Amino acid sequence: MEWSFVYLLEMLGTAAFAATGALAASRKNMDIFGFCVLALMPAVGGGTIRDVILDRDPIFWIADNRYIAVAIAIALLIFFMPHKPGSRRRLLIWTDAIGLALFAALGTEISLEMNTGPLVAVMLGVTTAVTGGMIRDVICNEIPLVLSHEIYATAAFISGTVYVFAASADLGSSVSLAAAVAAGFIVRALAIIYDWSLPSFGAKN
Repeated sequence: MEWSFVYLLEMLGTAAFAATGALAASRKNMDIFGFCVLALMPAVGGGTIRDVILDRDPIFWIADNRYIAVAIAIALLIFFMPHKPGSRRRLLIWTDAIGLALFAALGTEISLEMNTGPLVAVMLGVTTAVTGGMIRDVICNEIPLVLSHEIYATAAFISGTVYVFAASADLGSSVSLAAAVAAGFIVRALAIIYDWSLPSFGAKN
């Protein structure tokens, strides 16, 4: 497969999400096998669900094993890397923000290429971005980020929406992806920095 701009973004997103899984494994003091398994969950989980829904055959990581290789390589790198106490949670959140923006934009693009229509494409972009992280967090017995009060899925939705509008304006795939990734990451980053959240359902008397 040619190492195009889109393919490089896919590998970057895979590496970023694999890192979140490996970091989560390190926080739970898992062994090297646990690192690899937990790195694979966010790296390929969301895209797998997307491809199954779209009846895309073969599923992307079966067609190209380099996605698996990148995820495992990242898991091994983090396993043997020293960590400062208290740094892993913060690093996990920021690498997750990168993966979230990348996978939301790429998932939306792939869905549009499968002629799903804009709204379905955005929703499948969100699915691509958040499902793997949900699996990671459930395995770690933690509340998934997407179910917390933080702005998370909203950032993925914005990323996918920006891609749809940019693509409809004929800006080209590379420009559309860059704009979508930037928009999603900026929203998520601001939410992390300023502790933004959506209104939650409060207790009633």
